[in-house]
Amino acid sequence: GARAVAADLTTLRAALNWATRERNGRGEPLLDRNPLHGVRLPAEKNPRRPVETYDRYVKLMEVAGEVDWRLPLALTLAESTGRRLSSILNLRREDADLDRLPYGWLRFDAAFDKIGREAWVPLAEYSRRVLRAHLKQLPEDSEWLFPSEAKPEQSVDRSTMDRRLRKAYKRAELGTPEGGLWHAWRRKWATERKHMPLKDVAEAGGWREPQTLVRCYQQSDAETFASVVLDAPKLNSTPILLQTPQASG
Repeated sequence: GARAVAADLTTLRAALNWATRERNGRGEPLLDRNPLHGVRLPAEKNPRRPVETYDRYVKLMEVAGEVDWRLPLALTLAESTGRRLSSILNLRREDADLDRLPYGWLRFDAAFDKIGREAWVPLAEYSRRVLRAHLKQLPEDSEWLFPSEAKPEQSVDRSTMDRRLRKAYKRAELGTPEGGLWHAWRRKWATERKHMPLKDVAEAGGWREPQTLVRCYQQSDAETFASVVLDAPKLNSTPILLQTPQASG
């Protein structure tokens, strides 16, 4: 698709820019100019950005533990924190502070964060309950909250959890979101917080730029869409009295 092509071209353009700055043994640039300079990257006209719902989360949680003992917590943290899957799967046991009020906090390590920023994020009450249940199943010698089955000294890889989530969708008789999987939960989290200060939502969810949050994650929904018109302050003011036109003659 256009997004995949754009990502590849962005990587290639960065490499070519490097070549224009790097010098050979004679002091000459490896490349005189970047042939991709000024080339517009392709973009999808109607990108698919599915948004998950809480009702579907509840249905998935009914079967998640049957699919994989790690899936209930992974799904819960995606739904309740809005964090990227890579950050969630690389949580360590020591990153969970369940004694910190009100319901415990999680530390997302900068080393596993896309924007390279460490963050302590509070847990919701139901997230703490799921985490406590998860810790009872976690092997005592496991450093990771989501250890790999084949290599317990490592965290589980994304592709494994992708397969587990798809299996849970199927078992719950729910359609898998088209155009996304775990990111649909990140969009849900962002969309539910449209009424909150943008800067704080971006900070809590791990976005570097609030503009990215608005452009790609916060989606319009029927309830908010209607309230833009129906909840306007002027509707609660003194109503306008309409005069009935008088017939002529």
